[in-house]
Amino acid sequence: MEDKPEVPSTTSLIAEGATKHLTNLQKLDDEIIALLAHASKSLQSLNEPSTQSDDQAKQDFQTHASNFFAGLESVTVGLRKEAKALQDANMLGTTVTTKAEWVGGQKEKEGIAAAESVLRKLDTHGED
Repeated sequence: MEDKPEVPSTTSLIAEGATKHLTNLQKLDDEIIALLAHASKSLQSLNEPSTQSDDQAKQDFQTHASNFFAGLESVTVGLRKEAKALQDANMLGTTVTTKAEWVGGQKEKEGIAAAESVLRKLDTHGED
């Protein structure tokens, strides 16, 4: 008698899908932790007295702020994908409405404007 190939059960396929999504969400959680670290480092570079020059402190701030915004974009896209996947699988039991795309862009512009304002204040204080 010939052995039939084992066909995965529906339950095991659902479990695999859920495991995949949970793994993706865990990665996003790790990215959020990194985002908070970049935000913290950018603020520390401006607030802590340092032995480095003002130009270096500004550069550090800009680097950490850029990393923050790049990470924020990545997390936002990842969360949207996972919410959409869960919605498509009818696992949420409700429709997820994502914010309009312009909201993220507007928030990024506001963040950059705030950062530039802080840098201008630093320039003003550095000239005293």
